[in-house]
Order: sequence, then C-alpha cells, then structure tokens
Amino acid sequence: MRGEIKIVILSSLLWIASSQNVGVISFSLKPILNYFEIPMDARWLESFIASGTNIGMLIGAILSGAIADRFGRKKVIYVSTLIHSISTLLSALSPSAEVLAFFRFLIGVGVGGALPIIASLVAEYSSPMRRGKNISIVETFWAVGWLSAVLLSIIVYMDIEGWRYYMFISGSISLILVLISNIKVPESIRYLLSIGRKDDANILARIYGVTPPNITKVKFSVLQSVKILLNNEYRLSTLSLWITWFCITMGYYGIFIWLPSLLDSVSPEISLYMSSNRYIYLIVITLAQVPGYLSAVYLVDRVGRKKILSIYLFMTAVSSFLLANSRTVPELYISGFILSFFDLGAWAALYTYTPEQYPTYIRGLGSGWASSMGRLGGIMGTMIVPWIQVNGDWFNIFLLFAGVHVIGAISTLFGREYAKMEMPELIVNKA
Repeated sequence: MRGEIKIVILSSLLWIASSQNVGVISFSLKPILNYFEIPMDARWLESFIASGTNIGMLIGAILSGAIADRFGRKKVIYVSTLIHSISTLLSALSPSAEVLAFFRFLIGVGVGGALPIIASLVAEYSSPMRRGKNISIVETFWAVGWLSAVLLSIIVYMDIEGWRYYMFISGSISLILVLISNIKVPESIRYLLSIGRKDDANILARIYGVTPPNITKVKFSVLQSVKILLNNEYRLSTLSLWITWFCITMGYYGIFIWLPSLLDSVSPEISLYMSSNRYIYLIVITLAQVPGYLSAVYLVDRVGRKKILSIYLFMTAVSSFLLANSRTVPELYISGFILSFFDLGAWAALYTYTPEQYPTYIRGLGSGWASSMGRLGGIMGTMIVPWIQVNGDWFNIFLLFAGVHVIGAISTLFGREYAKMEMPELIVNKA
C-alpha cells in the first residue's frame, strides 16, 4: 500500500508539470498572436501555434510506446518530461511565431511520450482493487496543473513581453517537479520480468510491497507488436479505444484551448461581462474539473470503467450542446461547469481503462498508439475552430463537439472491462 502511494505521488507531480505546460498556451494565445501580429492570410500559423502541442503529442505517443516496451518505462518518462519542461523554458525566448510553434511541437513530443507510460506504470504497481482509483487520482492532478496555469496568467501581467515571463516561470516550475520526481520513479516490475531480469524485479517488488506477476519472457519486433494490436484477440478493443481517444481529445483541446478566446463571441451581454470577469469564469470551470475527477475516482472501481467512461462522455456531449445554446451569463456558468465536470471525469476513467486492454509486452505500445490517435483528434479540434469561427459562430463550434462526444460514448461500449481483475498477460495469436 505504501509503495502504491509513493508511485501515485510521484506520478501526480509529473502530471501537474505536463498539464501546466500544455495549458499555458490557452491563457497566453491572444497576447502571443497580438505580439507577433500574425496577419489574417497566415491563419495556418495561428492554428499551428494552438495545435503544435497536439502534433508533437502524436509523434511522442507513437514513439514512446514502442521504446518503453523495448528499453523500459523509467527511461522514457525521464527523457520525455525533460523535453517538455526544457522546451517550455526555451519557448520564452522565441524570436518569431514560427520558432514558438516549433517549441510547442517539442513540448507536445515530451508530454505525449510521458503521459501514457506514466499511466501504465501506475497501473502496473497497483493492486486490482485499487488500480482504477490510483490512476484516476493521478489524472485528477491534470486539473491542478491547469489551474496553476490559470493562476500564473493572472499573476504575470500580460503586457507586450508578459507571455515570455509566463512561459519561463511555467517551464521552471515543471522542471523542478520533473527533477524531484524522476529521481525516485522506479522501473516497471512487469517490464523487468518480461526481459528476464527477475532478480531486479524481485528487489523492487519487496521495496514496493508488490507480488510479482507470472510473466513469460517474450520479445517481438515493433512490427510484430503492431500486428498483435490488430489480431483477432485485440482488434475490436484496439479500434474502439482509438475512436474513443480521437473523440475525447478532439473535444477537449478544441474546447479548452480556444475557450478563453471564444468568450467574446457568444453574445453582447457575455462579452461585456467577460471584459472584467474572464478569469473568474475560467477559474470556476477549471475548479469544476476537480469534483469531476473525484467522482470518477469513487465510481471507476465500483461501477466499472466502460460504464463511467461512456456515461461521462455522453454527458459531456449534452453539456456541450447546452453551452452551444448559452446566451446569458448564468447559462454560460452552468453549462461550462457541467462540461468541465464530465469531460475531465471521462479522462480519469480513460487513463484507467486504456492500459488494462493489453498485456505487458504490448502495453506501452498499445497505450501509446491509442494516445496518438487521440492527438490526431486534438490536432483536428484545435485547427478546425478558427475556420468555423470564420464561417459560423459559437453555436456551430459546440454543436460539432457535442456530436463528437456522442460518437466517443458509443465507441467505448465495445472495449473490455477489467475492473477489480488482474490485467491481461500473455495472449498471443501469431497468425
């Protein structure tokens, strides 16, 4: 139990660092666009600054899964978290919008590489009865990182150069968290057993109070591992997972990256209110993420991952539709609160659900590829909003994301449920 708590604490610190470095662009995007005076005919660059993180996360997730299964979880987590922290620091020095977009891409590579592997490590060190709770607790700290990004944006005066100080402070904080955590993060016991390092695995098992699972030593090429993801045993779970990740990530980044900039386009009443109360609204809906996460922590082992994930995604769709129809300040608060509650609760369930779908020897790869499909959705979500703004309005944007979340809710129903069960191990159909 104490070993599990240590893993959860270390992982939560890394989660805060990742969330904060992703979130800072949402609250500094408008000052950045004004600073670099990006013209209307270069709207692609504006979209790339907003979506560059997701493009990087796509690459990071694809690469990290295969690398983690071959060289270990610990190394991937260490390198990935250093990449996104240092890149956030360097982005403060960007001499042009193009250079800033490149650093946002590198931040994405680091975050995309780290998150699925951290979640897999937490899953592997947790008992079946507490696995869902532990991963959901770690995911709760995404809200803490996002909230810290909001509060930093209030503290740092966003004048002409203010966004640079904002990026530098965020990168410094995350680098400190990363260095503190990575010193103590252990290697995966299941990974060590899968490569034949039984003595090292047993030492860690004693330190962390874990019973080593019975794992057969296996070794596959990356191509063989990818084929296993899509063989008869795992095909339905894999495709279901990819669609769910695509939909939830498209909705999350499309909504939350652009929301601070979209608030002026809702209605005259809301535009007037946001001129002096924008940060109050953003703090309120960010705080709504915390009870959303905590509800998932409570329910994910009791009700099951699939049910909670599907229900929460459906309620995210409903609240997105309500937000699309919001025209007064009270309506905006209520629909925004509900949206944040269920959307982030769904994320907690998703990070619990994903690593359970695969055995150790393809868990990193499977989680990484699922996450990478999500990043494709995130890229689409962040890039499509400016174009809908030109050709449509607030209503069309959130109506689109309501439909996307309905698809995700349905897709989830085709996966496997492993609540209170040991995670799957060697099941290989080489044909």
